[in-house]
Amino acid sequence: MDIKTVFAVVESCVKVAAIVIGASWTYWKFVIQRESEPATDIDIDVAFVGKQDAKWIIEITVTLENKSQVRLRYEDFQISTRYLLPEDKIEDGDPKLNYQLHAMRTIDDRIGGKKRFFANVEYLNPKQVFRQRYITYVPGDATFVWVQTKFFFRLKGKEKVNSQRIFAVPNERVSADSP
Repeated sequence: MDIKTVFAVVESCVKVAAIVIGASWTYWKFVIQRESEPATDIDIDVAFVGKQDAKWIIEITVTLENKSQVRLRYEDFQISTRYLLPEDKIEDGDPKLNYQLHAMRTIDDRIGGKKRFFANVEYLNPKQVFRQRYITYVPGDATFVWVQTKFFFRLKGKEKVNSQRIFAVPNERVSADSP
C-alpha cells in the first residue's frame, strides 16, 4: 500500500468521524437536552407605590428570562389583575379555574371587559432577562391583588405560557421613600 492510499483512507476515516461526532452533538443538544425548545422563567412582582384619590397606585413588574439557546418569539402578552375587597367571600372557583380562588373583581371591568396587554417587545434573545412593567390602580380598600399573565410562543403552532401570584395589600400608606 502506497502513502497516497494510506492518506486517502485516513482522510475518509477523519471525515466519517467528524460526521458522526457532529451528528451526535446535534442529537445531544436538540433532542436529548431540547435546547431548541422554549425555556423561560417568569416572575411577577407588585409594588404598592402609594394612595391617591382613594386608590392604590401599583406597578406590576413581570420578569421574563430566556433560559434556552434560541431566540424566543412571543405574542399576545396579556395581564389580568384581580382583587378582593373586605366584604368579598373566600370561595373555590369552578372547574375551569381548577378550583382555585374565585376572585370576581378585575381592573378589566373599568375598560368594558377588554383584555390588557404589555407592549413593545416580541422576542427574547438566548439568556436574556427582560422586565415588563404595567402601571395601574386598584381600589384603596382592596385587601389582595392577584396578577395573572399569559403569552404565546410562535413555534410549531402556539404554545401558551402563564404565571400568577397573589399579593397582600399593605394596611397603611406607603411613602415614596420606603424601601
